[in-house]
Amino acid sequence: MQQYKSLMGVMGAGLMTAAAITTTALPAHANAIDAYQFDASRGTFEFRTDTDVIPKAMLLQNPTRVVLDLPGIRVKNPRKEPSGNGPLKEIRLGQFEPGTARIVLEFQAGYTPTAAQMNVRGVSYRNWILKMPKR
Repeated sequence: MQQYKSLMGVMGAGLMTAAAITTTALPAHANAIDAYQFDASRGTFEFRTDTDVIPKAMLLQNPTRVVLDLPGIRVKNPRKEPSGNGPLKEIRLGQFEPGTARIVLEFQAGYTPTAAQMNVRGVSYRNWILKMPKR
């Protein structure tokens, strides 16, 4: 297992609200994101792919968001989902370019973490967790 102090790394999957855990399972496709979860109470975002991946991650401002590029992964059905809980405003999945999927985690106004406060770790090359600071 690898642990990163910056946002450079790989992640894996799911969406959870503060009141209840909601895991979003996606349709089965080769080289795809299987599921993702946000847990506002723990300050974690997890996702899972059906094949090994090493994501590239970056923290961007105006608005504050984490961008995760997943080489070799496809998003057949792009989506945009409001989170509504905790610091996360919405989650977007899309195809950044052919052969690279993109997950964007956009945060609520006023939530401005630094890259050093984010902790990305791989549970495996198919399961990744982003730990973010609580508000």
